[in-house]
Amino acid sequence: MSSAPRVLLLARGHGFGHAARDLRIVKAMRTLRPDVDIQVMASGSAAVYLELYGETFADMGIGDHEDMSPAAGKRIWELMDRYDPFDLVIADEVVWALSFCARRWRRRAILLTDWFYSELGAPESDPILDQAGEILLLDFSAAHPGPVGFTTPIQAFGPVVGDFGVDRATARAELGVAASDTVAVLTVGGMTAMVDNAAIADLTVRTWLAHSPPGHRLFVLAEPFCQVPAERAADIVWAGFTAEPEKYYAAADLVVANANGTVTCDLVWNRVPVLAMTHPAVSYPDSFGLRVKAMSEAGMTVHGEATASTSELWQLMNQAMRNDCRPDPAFEWATGDQVARHLLARLDYMVAKSDSVAPAGSAQPA
Repeated sequence: MSSAPRVLLLARGHGFGHAARDLRIVKAMRTLRPDVDIQVMASGSAAVYLELYGETFADMGIGDHEDMSPAAGKRIWELMDRYDPFDLVIADEVVWALSFCARRWRRRAILLTDWFYSELGAPESDPILDQAGEILLLDFSAAHPGPVGFTTPIQAFGPVVGDFGVDRATARAELGVAASDTVAVLTVGGMTAMVDNAAIADLTVRTWLAHSPPGHRLFVLAEPFCQVPAERAADIVWAGFTAEPEKYYAAADLVVANANGTVTCDLVWNRVPVLAMTHPAVSYPDSFGLRVKAMSEAGMTVHGEATASTSELWQLMNQAMRNDCRPDPAFEWATGDQVARHLLARLDYMVAKSDSVAPAGSAQPA
C-alpha cells in the first residue's frame, strides 16, 4: 500500500492575514482529502494566530521583522533539510522555500502571495519567483497591473474570504449587546507595535472617548495600550487577541481596521461597514495602495488617514456606519475551498508525474 501524499505549507507572519487565509485553505484541504498528510510551519505572528486556533504547527523561530532576511533563509533551509521531500510544498510568501525546493528536492513549490518584488521597488529580484512552479495571487488582479519580471504562471484567485458563521443577533447576544446599542470594533491584527497600527489604534480610541455618547461601546481586539477615564471605562472594552474575532465583527455597526490588511476583504464579504485606515509613515507594496484605492472607489470601504483630527475621524466613522458595503462582483473573491481544490489537483499531478526540475541559478541563502 502506498503512503499518504504529504503536503507542507509554510505560513509567513507579518500580521494575522497570512495565517488566516492559510488556515482556511488547510481546513478545506483536510475536509476534501482526509487521506492527505498536511503539515504546517509558521513564523512570527502567524504562529501566534495558529496557536489561538489550536492548529498543530512547527514554529520556525523567525520574527516578523526578520522573515525576509538571509538569516531567515538559512533557518528555513535548516528546518526543511530535516524532512524527506514532500509531494507538494505551498509557501505563503516564504520565498526562501522556493530555492530550497528547487535546489534540494528538485521540485517546484507553489507560491501564495499578494505582492511581487517589482511592487516593492525591487524589480531586479522578481526573477527569484521563477523558482516557483506556480503563483496563486490571493488578491484583486486590478491591484497588480504589472509589468513583472518573472515568467512563472499566475492564477488570480482573489482574497480568501469566508462567511463569519454567526449572525448579528446571535453575536450581540453573546457579547451582551442590545439590538439598539451602537458598537464599533477596532482591529489592527497581530503587529500592534507597528507605527501605522499604533497610530490607528491611538486615534480611534481618542476619537471614541472624545465624540461618542456615553454607553456606546468600542471593542478593541488588542491588549490595553492607554488609560481610559474611570467614567468611560465601560465604553472601551479591551477584548485582547481572540480566537473569535468574527463574533465581534458580526455584532459591529462599524469596524476600524488597517486598510493594508486583508481583514477588510473579509468584512466587506460579510457586509460589515469598514473604516479602512492608513498612515503615511509606513510604506507598503504599490499593490496594497491600489487595493485600498480600488475598494474605496468601488464603495466597499470608507478610507481614512490616521493623521486626521478626532473630529475628522468621527465624521468618517459616521460616514462608514452609513455605508452599505458589499463585495463588488467586478473583483475576484476566493474561498478556502476553491483554493484547496486547485492545490489538491496540483498535488495529484505532482504525485502522478513526479514533475520537478530545478531551475538554473537558484542558490542557498548565505
